[in-house]
Amino acid sequence: MPRSSLDDLGFNILQVLLRNGRVTFRELATNVKSDEKTVACRVEKLVKLGVIKSFMIDVDWARLGLNNMAYISTRTAVDLAIRENLFAFFQKEPRILKVDATVGAYEYVLLAVDRDVSSLRENVAEPLEPLTAGLSTSLISKSVKSPNYESMIRLIKEYSKRSLTSMNP
Repeated sequence: MPRSSLDDLGFNILQVLLRNGRVTFRELATNVKSDEKTVACRVEKLVKLGVIKSFMIDVDWARLGLNNMAYISTRTAVDLAIRENLFAFFQKEPRILKVDATVGAYEYVLLAVDRDVSSLRENVAEPLEPLTAGLSTSLISKSVKSPNYESMIRLIKEYSKRSLTSMNP
């Protein structure tokens, strides 16, 4: 979906949903000054277009006893079978919450969580070692910045305005 095809109502819906993904269509309609049916159709359209990928919750894993989070960066071997085993490990290991392919010094960056450092090492880092050509682990000590999605929406709106004005001399 091109940036310019999202209007103010679409942006406003996204802003409200980013603050509270559990808001009802009625509350959402009130917040964006529209009617319930229009809002429901717009949300459905945003989902179909892939703008909204999912409605998720943000879990504080430490409150459930998983007190250690780490970013683990890997370089992989050239061998295709080893790479396939690496991907299989990513998928089956529940402590690995997310894996992103990157461009840079490392090919993949994982976000992993466990109850303590020794368990994280034993259950994630050690099994990864034979599947990689190198690991770099950084334990997360505190969160410095959480996502500010409202500022991202403002930035996208500004980009849209700029691209529209550049098209109209």
